[in-house]
Amino acid sequence: MAKDAVYRSAEKKIEEAQRSGAKVLDLSFGFGDEMPKLIELPESVGQLTQLQRLDLSRNRLTALPESLGQLTQLQTLDLTGCKLGQVPSSIRGFRFLRKLVLDSNDLRRVPDWISEHQYLTEL
Repeated sequence: MAKDAVYRSAEKKIEEAQRSGAKVLDLSFGFGDEMPKLIELPESVGQLTQLQRLDLSRNRLTALPESLGQLTQLQTLDLTGCKLGQVPSSIRGFRFLRKLVLDSNDLRRVPDWISEHQYLTEL
């Protein structure tokens, strides 16, 4: 799949976050239908094991890479307005997850294992 400008921009932000040791990464790409959106999240996001907050809102992500499961320090994950049909199983390993935002997706149900997150206070 050819990588578009939005994907390359996400890759660049991920590289910068890795170099700086950032704990927060915002990969939301604007409001409205006319704004560019991510349709695929780079696998390299899994290298950001220090991340505590990841904002992927307002994209067109229908799935998330398995590498996301390596973000074991993640406390907040915002997936508002994506096109997810199910909650990604990679989230199951986020043992410090406090806030998971799933508004405006194509979800039919939230999996039972979500209750395993002992620190989750906002869903």
